[in-house]
Amino acid sequence: MARILLLMDHSLDRVKVVTALRETGQSPIEPAPGWDAPGRLIHAVERATPDVVVIGCQADLDAACARCELLMDGEVTRYIPTLVALPHHPSEEEAVRVFAAGARDLVSLADPVNLIAARIDNMARLNYLRRTFRKHHDALRARNEELDRIFETVTTGLAIVDERGRIVRMNGTGRDILGVQIGAMGAPEGATPTGVADWQDHPLHRAALLGESVRGHRIEVATHRTGGDRILVVDAEPLWGENGQRIGGLAVFRDETDAIRMQETLRAKAQELSQRTEEMEAFVYTASHDMKSPLWTIRRYAAMVLEDHAAVLSTDGRHFLERVEVNAARLGRLVEDLVRVVKVGKMELFLEPVEVERPIRDALRNLDAAVRQAEAKVTIAPGLPVVMADPDRLVDLFENLLGNALKYRRPAVPCEIEVTGGVDAEGAHIHVRDNGLGIPEDQFERIFGLFQRLHTRDQIEGSGLGLAIVQRVVERHGGHIRVESQLGAGSTFHVMLPAAEAP
Repeated sequence: MARILLLMDHSLDRVKVVTALRETGQSPIEPAPGWDAPGRLIHAVERATPDVVVIGCQADLDAACARCELLMDGEVTRYIPTLVALPHHPSEEEAVRVFAAGARDLVSLADPVNLIAARIDNMARLNYLRRTFRKHHDALRARNEELDRIFETVTTGLAIVDERGRIVRMNGTGRDILGVQIGAMGAPEGATPTGVADWQDHPLHRAALLGESVRGHRIEVATHRTGGDRILVVDAEPLWGENGQRIGGLAVFRDETDAIRMQETLRAKAQELSQRTEEMEAFVYTASHDMKSPLWTIRRYAAMVLEDHAAVLSTDGRHFLERVEVNAARLGRLVEDLVRVVKVGKMELFLEPVEVERPIRDALRNLDAAVRQAEAKVTIAPGLPVVMADPDRLVDLFENLLGNALKYRRPAVPCEIEVTGGVDAEGAHIHVRDNGLGIPEDQFERIFGLFQRLHTRDQIEGSGLGLAIVQRVVERHGGHIRVESQLGAGSTFHVMLPAAEAP
């Protein structure tokens, strides 16, 4: 409802005007007391925030014109229309004076009161509409300015085209990406883009002209910013009007040149590494095959000489032959371990639910001689978890872990090994704890590498490949392994494997 402020003396004419306005659905408002005091008029009008001000003029036209002029001088009130109500039909001179003072209209109280009310009501409603429009216009402009700021600050390129594929707007990031080659994202001037390859398959063509949604489309453009070709990844969506008609398209694009080229480089490096790995594996297989026969021959001949000619050999001679036999056997085991490491990385896994206790028992049977020699006490806790794994590979895993604990025991201290485990949200956990020599903290990662040993072969026999095999078996199953240890107090190896339901 429009707001009508009546600055009229209380009289019969004022009562008639108020009554007629109410019949039109308007409720005129009263000014604040003392509005007619010097210097109070503008404040009273601003406080009322009316859509029209009706100034009465019963006898003094000069006072009415002065009030109009005063309101025209106000920063706010100059925009509020004023209407002067004369008690009689105005003369031409009076009308000129009223309009010159800034009034928008004047009425004669001698006219029918409903006509007067209608003119006041129309002016009030018109200004109410203007004020409402200005309010919405200002809000829309503020919203557009906010959208403009967002559009310009987006860190990916944005481009908007019309229904013919012509660019109508692009943000700063997009201009930075493309340089002067803005046409690469659409037709820069005309309906048909020039210099754009495969325009029919261009994401903005498909979005704006065909109404398709495009995701992850790659295009190559030549930019002056870098002086070379760039690869853009573009997502595009059609823009629709109020009546469902296509009015253009919006593209979001980003420069993925460096990332894509890095991926291609990594892919090439990975392929090269894979090829070299295959070559190395082939070499290991070939070398191990070619070495087995000579090593067996060396061991056999050394043993035959010791058996058949021991009487004629000196002590040093027998010692040298014994060392030949021992080192040939050691080299044979090293070759077998190398082949085992390679096989673990390439071997196909046959996964099934496995109760962990079963491969542990199998591994202990394979290590029976070593367990007896060490007089070790091996404790397997009840309720070990069930894992999804290849049972044969688990035997390899625990044979190496338990064999490692047996080899690195402390002299003159009874060897004790304990295996425990459980299941949580991460998976199945198996813990192999011993009371052996322990491992320095700075060697925790190093011990899982190839040929990594903390002691010489003269001190402890071994190839240095056992824990490397363990780690590869665990990782092939999608698990991981870590160690906790203290020198002189033993070690605990924590193995995590995928859990499975009990068979």
